[in-house]
Amino acid sequence: MELGELAGVHFTNLGRIERGLANPTLTTLVKIAVALDIDPAELVTGLGADDLPETEPPFRVRDFVRMREHAQRSD
Repeated sequence: MELGELAGVHFTNLGRIERGLANPTLTTLVKIAVALDIDPAELVTGLGADDLPETEPPFRVRDFVRMREHAQRSD
């Protein structure tokens, strides 16, 4: 809770970040680093593509429209 207060980040959001359930913005990373009195790069040093959470790309309206158009052409 103290780190959240120092960083200006709600403690529940900070907990989600710590558990890997939330992806912080660059601004949030910098706030946390400033509160810890460290260089922001230390928070991401050593991370690579394999460390990113697996996510599906968002399903957008344009995707729905294209699917519908394709289905209509197939009929």
